[in-house]
Amino acid sequence: MDARKAAELINNIKPRVAIPTHYGSIVGKKEDADVFAAAVREPVRVEVKMEY
Repeated sequence: MDARKAAELINNIKPRVAIPTHYGSIVGKKEDADVFAAAVREPVRVEVKMEY
């Protein structure tokens, strides 16, 4: 699942907070967290907690 598909899922289930974690280490790129955050719609809040 890429960042856009993950955001689509989050937009459907509508949690209060989404924390992207599977990017930049094993799969994907660090920038995927930004793509994910930009695609998630309010009222869901995205918190990027991992730093590289």
